[in-house]
Formats: sequence, C-alpha cells, structure tokens
Amino acid sequence: MKPPSKNSTIADVARLAGVSKSTVSRVLRGETHYIRAETCEKVLSSIAELDYRPSSVARSLVSKRTHTVGLLVSDVGNPFYPEVIHGVEDKAFAHGYQVFLCNTSYDLQRGLTFIRSLVDRQVDGILVMTSSVSDDFVRELVDNRTAGVLLDWKLEQTLGDAGHIGAIQVDFENGIRAAVEHLMALGHRRFAHVSGPLQLHTSCTRRDVFLDALEKHGIDKEQVLVIEGNLRIDGGRRALAEVLAPVQPPTAVFCANDLTAIGLVWAAKEEGLRVPEDVSVVGLDDIQLASEISPALSTVAMPRCKIGHMAMEMLIELLESPEMESKGQLQNQIETRLVIRQSSGPARKTQLRP
Repeated sequence: MKPPSKNSTIADVARLAGVSKSTVSRVLRGETHYIRAETCEKVLSSIAELDYRPSSVARSLVSKRTHTVGLLVSDVGNPFYPEVIHGVEDKAFAHGYQVFLCNTSYDLQRGLTFIRSLVDRQVDGILVMTSSVSDDFVRELVDNRTAGVLLDWKLEQTLGDAGHIGAIQVDFENGIRAAVEHLMALGHRRFAHVSGPLQLHTSCTRRDVFLDALEKHGIDKEQVLVIEGNLRIDGGRRALAEVLAPVQPPTAVFCANDLTAIGLVWAAKEEGLRVPEDVSVVGLDDIQLASEISPALSTVAMPRCKIGHMAMEMLIELLESPEMESKGQLQNQIETRLVIRQSSGPARKTQLRP
C-alpha cells in the first residue's frame, strides 16, 4: 500500500485509481451521473489512501468562488464585538466559509483600505460591522461587484441593481424610548448624553433618538447637555467633569455605549459620588461587563450574537440565492430593549453640591 502524503496531487490520485485527472475532478465535484459506481469507489478509495485534499486555489479557479469573507469591526478591544464575531464565524463555518477579521479602529480611511485589500484577495463578500462607515464603502463594493452586508446603515436607492448589498438596521427607538420613560418615571428632568464621535452616523442616530424621546416628554433639546465622547472607557471618565460643570448638574446621563457609561460610573465613584443616588447612568449594548460592575449597569441591550448570525445569513443569501440576481439588495432589522439594573434610581431631591 502506498503511504499517505501531505503533498499528494490530483495526478497521484488518478494514477493510483487508474483513471484520468478529469474523472477525479468530476468525482470531487459530485458529477458522477455518467461514471460507473466501481470507478467512483476506486477514486474515493485512492483519495482516502493518499489523504488528498484539493487545493483551495484550484477549487476557486473552477467554482469562481474562494469561500472566504471579510469582516470589518470598529475595535476588537470593545467587548461588544466578540459575540458578533462568534455569531458570524458560527454561521460561516457551518456553510464552509472562512473569515478574515479586520480592525478599523473607527478610522474611515483604514476601513476603506481594508475593503480594497479584501476585494483584491477575491473574497466572496464583506461584512461591515463597524460604526465608522461611509458611502465610499458601499460604492467600493458595488463598483467591484462584491456582495456586502452593513450594520446600522441605510441603503441608498441610487444603488439600483448595481450590486448585491444587504443592511441590518438597528431599531434604537424602542430601547432608548423605554430608557427615557424609565428615567422620567424615576423623577429625572435634567439630562445629559455622552455621545460617540459625531462624525459617525450611528453616534448621531443614538443622540437624535434620545433627544426626540425626551422632547415627546416635554424636555426641550436645548436643555439637554450633549458631550461628545469616543465610545471608550477613557472618554466616559473625561465626560464626568462636563456633566458636573453646570450650576444644576444633570441627574441622569444616557451614554452612547456601555464602555462610555462604565468609564463615567468609575469616575463618579472616584469623585466620591454615589450611583445612582447622586447621578443615574444608562448605557447601550449590554456587554457582559455591564452586569458585573458595581452598581450593575442599566442599559439598552443589542443582541450581539444574533447580529452576527443575521449578517452572515444575509451574506450567504446574497451569494447563493439565484433570485438575488434580480433583487440586488436585502434589508433586515434588529430590535433593542431596556435592561434595568442598579445604576438608575430616583432623581435626587437636593443640589449635588452647595
């Protein structure tokens, strides 16, 4: 018996089975309608004996597909993303796809460079799960006829049928409105919002939804203190000084994400303030750390693993469904919900400082 070789080729399989290379190729592709069962058995036995694995490059030349996808995230250090990544990878693995992970660090140019590099590597599709997105990302995908799915991005109708693009919209309104109603019921009337960088589409969306929800409860937007943060813990820490600056400081702060809220809570405690007795804090994301800090963080929850699953499923549909040739675009929606924990409580009745 011939010993297995990790360097076996299709020619080796053909010689051992006593058939042509084209016959081996047809068996590998499952095109066995006109091949005798006895011949198929010889080919499969030879493949097993030689431990032959077809080259992914060779397969892609035949199928015109690489079964690879790119995944862009904003910050691998942000605990929001690991569950998104796991969700993507689980679905990708189940469908025979490999994932290339790219970290944009909230940098638009860096993200665009990654997209161009992934296109050059001939990935089948790209998942843009980063909060830093621009029209240039979409145009790059469309111009290169590369399927893509974007998180929290509205597709422009001007794309037409030029490309296979999907989008997952996040319904922030339900969760943020519930947070506002919760805080209003606790007696809060002075509010602050620590946003993400306001050049980011998603930062503006979260801010605007919060301000609109307050306005429906009679709180004028001009009365709300808006502080621009960076979606990181250090940004939340720095924001505390601005929260405390007014003569009558806000009694409740809604933060654009949990990392910002956690930084704010820690800074408040270092200043000798009590959360929620002196100031209530609400975040957004519901990362694991949100339930583990003290006090545990009230937050607007996003189903992160579900986002990853949904994004990869949408991309597979764009890639593998024949009917998508005529549809061109897909859209779906993720709901948010309020999780109430210990960081939000009744509004204080007295001045924070004399």
